[in-house]
Amino acid sequence: MNALITVLSAIIKPILSNGVKIVWENRNFLSLYFKTMYGKYRDKDIRFSISGLYKIQIPGTNKYLLVFNRRIANQLQPVGGAYKRFEDENLFNKWSYKPDNARNGLDVDEKSYGDLRFMVKGKNVISVLTWFASEMGRELDPRREFKEELVDSGILNYANFNHFNQKKIRRFSKNLSWSDHFTCFEILVFEVYELIPNDTQKNELIELAKKPYDRAKGYAIVSCDDIEQLRFMQDGIQVARIGQHSKLLINKSF
Repeated sequence: MNALITVLSAIIKPILSNGVKIVWENRNFLSLYFKTMYGKYRDKDIRFSISGLYKIQIPGTNKYLLVFNRRIANQLQPVGGAYKRFEDENLFNKWSYKPDNARNGLDVDEKSYGDLRFMVKGKNVISVLTWFASEMGRELDPRREFKEELVDSGILNYANFNHFNQKKIRRFSKNLSWSDHFTCFEILVFEVYELIPNDTQKNELIELAKKPYDRAKGYAIVSCDDIEQLRFMQDGIQVARIGQHSKLLINKSF
C-alpha cells in the first residue's frame, strides 16, 4: 500500500502544481491518466475541442439568447466558441498535434486558425490538459466571440455592450467520448460564463426578447424547455435544432 501511495503521489504532484483546476473539477482525472498514458488510448488519436460559452438570460424570465452556428446548418447554440492559443508552434509540435481538417473535424479557415480544436496522441492528453489549466498562452474567456457574434453583428448595441461584467459559473469536461461525426474519441472542455448586465443592458435584452423571431437576424430567444428538448419551436413547428452543449446553460450535462 505504501508503495502504491508513493507512486500515485509522484504522478499527482506535478499535475497539481500546474493543473489544480483540472484535477479537482475532473473526478475521473486519474482514470484518464492511466487510460491515456498506459492504456488502450495511448497511441490513439484524441480530438480536443476547448471552448468558452455565455449564459445570457433575459432578465425576469427563464429564457436565453442563443445564436446560429456559422458552420452547422440551422443549429442554435450559446454565444461563444473555441478558445484561441497564443503559443508558438513549438509546444504543439512537441505533442505532434494535428489541426482540425475537413476529414476529422471542422476544417480550418482564416477565422478559425489557432482555435483549440485539434488532435494529439493519447499519451499527450494530460500534457494538453495541464497546459490548459495553467492559463498560459491562450484566451482566458470568450469575450472575443461575444463581440463578434452579438456586437459586430448588430444584434446588440455597441454603445451598451462594448463593456460588460461576467462571472465564471462552470467548467465541464467530457472525456474519451466517441464521436460518430468525427469518427474518433474526443475530450470536450467547456467553460461557462454568465453575463451580468447593468440596468441599461437589462433593458436592451428585455426589448430584444419582445421582437418577433426572424431567422435572418441570426439569433433566437429560447425557453428552458426548448433547451431541454434540443429544438426550437414556432407555432408548433420545429424551425431549428439546439446544440447539446446548450444544456450547460441550465445546469445540466449532455
